Amino acid sequence: MYTIHNNGWTVILDSEFNLLKATQKDINTLGKLLAKYTVIVQSGQHHLTLDDERKVTKMFGNIEKHDVASNPLIKSAMVENSNDEINRVTGALDKDGLPGLFGHDSELDWHCNKPAVPDRMPVVWLFAVKQSKGSRTSFTNNIMAYEDLDLEIKKEIKDLKLVCGFSRGSYTTYSFGKDQDFNEYYTPPLVYTNNGNQTGLFFPFLQFRNFVGMTEEESLPLTKLLKDHILQEKYIYHHDWEDGDAIMFEQWLGLHKRWEFPGMTDRLLHRICFDFTNCDLSD
Repeated sequence: MYTIHNNGWTVILDSEFNLLKATQKDINTLGKLLAKYTVIVQSGQHHLTLDDERKVTKMFGNIEKHDVASNPLIKSAMVENSNDEINRVTGALDKDGLPGLFGHDSELDWHCNKPAVPDRMPVVWLFAVKQSKGSRTSFTNNIMAYEDLDLEIKKEIKDLKLVCGFSRGSYTTYSFGKDQDFNEYYTPPLVYTNNGNQTGLFFPFLQFRNFVGMTEEESLPLTKLLKDHILQEKYIYHHDWEDGDAIMFEQWLGLHKRWEFPGMTDRLLHRICFDFTNCDLSD
């Protein structure tokens, strides 16, 4: 069913394993693997249709339906006939002359999905539809990174909380949508335990302003220490895309980054956000 990448933690599903025929026991296993290792990769999935992508992700739980009516700007980022559940990640223009989600050629620096939103979906699915070869996305494992921290640092950070959001020029200069206000009424913990009872660092350092109880300036030394720590190569998986690749990744204890790619007007990835509602993640 799967192997572990030579980095010791990224899960590689066998290309022959058919997610569409997975039993609930299979889905529970995959959910636990996602919660523990943060990234699952499967190649050779060219056959998947839009309905198949939605079916696969719904086996895990609820999937996010985007509110196109109240946010017309999101309309260009939606795949047609996807029930407003699948984003198109591309620079290609739709019939109204608008690009998809994050269609710029420049890098999309380290981030996670909507960190300032309390009820955000904890998992993202990306599926390479066409012209993906030559592009790269990297992923972190902040569970391992946390486990390796010195005990004194763990004691120092155990009760810290974050003020999250983003401003233009932080993790992206992309012009789609609005800046997200920094959310001071929702302050998630830095040391976080996810749905699968795995503890690690929730630390979207480019979508974050300060630690609660510290000023921005006072937060800088610890921010640099933790950022440098989690960006060590042993905690990063680099994925060089091929069409037909599918990746699921956990959004509490992992970050991801898309590197610069000049072919964004031709490249198309599908993106779905979902949760673990249908999974039994208990030991």
